[in-house]
Order: sequence, then C-alpha cells, then structure tokens
Amino acid sequence: MNSDPGILCFLHCSSKSVFCKKVPEKCPICQEFLSTFMLEPFRLPYPFVNAADNPNTIIIMPSQGDFLNNYNASNDLHIGIVNSNGTIFEYDKNGLVIDDNLKWQCCLAFKIISESWESHWDNAIDIISKDSKWSVTNYNENTNNCFSFVIAFLKKLVYKDFEFTNKEDICKMLILPKIQDALRYISFYRKLKESDYYIP
Repeated sequence: MNSDPGILCFLHCSSKSVFCKKVPEKCPICQEFLSTFMLEPFRLPYPFVNAADNPNTIIIMPSQGDFLNNYNASNDLHIGIVNSNGTIFEYDKNGLVIDDNLKWQCCLAFKIISESWESHWDNAIDIISKDSKWSVTNYNENTNNCFSFVIAFLKKLVYKDFEFTNKEDICKMLILPKIQDALRYISFYRKLKESDYYIP
C-alpha cells in the first residue's frame, strides 16, 4: 500500500513556492497561464515507508492514528525494530508483537547500521525477543514500554557509532532530525486537503 498523496512544488513568477497536488492551469500568484516555470514542477519526497520493505531499521509511528491525518508534535510515538527479512518486532500492552505489518505501512524508518552489521542486528533481535522481560504482565506505559524494548536492543547490538541509553537520547539524536521533514510534509498535505494550492 502506497499512501503517497503526490505533493508537487513549482516556481512561476516569483520566488514563492507553490505547492499543489495537480499543477493548475493558471499561476495562483499572477494568474498567467502556466507555460514556462522558474522552477519546473517536482514531486516532494514522501517521507513515510512500509516498515516491512525497510530491513534493519528502527521504525516509528504515532501511538494513535497515523502521521498524515492525526499526528502533531506533542503526540506520543510508538517505536519498533525491523530485522533483515523485514519482520517487525515491537513491544506494547500486548507484550512482544511480531509481524503486525498492517499498522506499519506508513511509518518513518531509520537505517543506523552498515550492511556488514546485518547478522549482528538479527542476532541482537533474536536474543532480546526471547527475554521474558517483554511479556504482557511486565508492560508499563512509563517504565517498561516500546522505547525500553528498543533501548535494550541497541545496548545488545553494541554498535560502534552510537549509544542510546534513554528515550530522550533516541528522540534527540535519531528521531528529531528526520521528523522535522515529515512534519513539514504533513503541514503541506493538510493545507492541500482544504485548497487546490498552498503558498507559504
């Protein structure tokens, strides 16, 4: 499933970008018919992916709803792990959940290791997923949750280039840089639900 709405951007008569889903017949700024452009229409990169198609990644999605329609920066995020076969591992109030692919079709994925680390990645997931700590009864929304699961995995991985010891580190060093682009895309998407074009 690809839910990319296909947002386009172009420049015509000024330095103001015009965002749209379909290039209009006339420029919304000068009302001239569009035959030439200062910047040809191009499609904005869609930041969201299907987790199963992104092996060896850390993945995030909103805890409630989806990114495009429901998410805002103050909402909680849910986090999981994808192994080299595209199998998804996550921990929530239901305990350790494996391969709930349907809910991860519009998420952000973070590739944080080189290809040479794939077997280490899978080995760390295998070890962590067998730990009884990730049972339904041990789940606690504040102290033993999806972030705890991913942090335990990253500690087991012992990858040379990073050390995430808490939720704040993961958010600051991994999630925040990428989610800024996603939030910008979400903003354009929502503006274009209400109008044929958007000029910031």
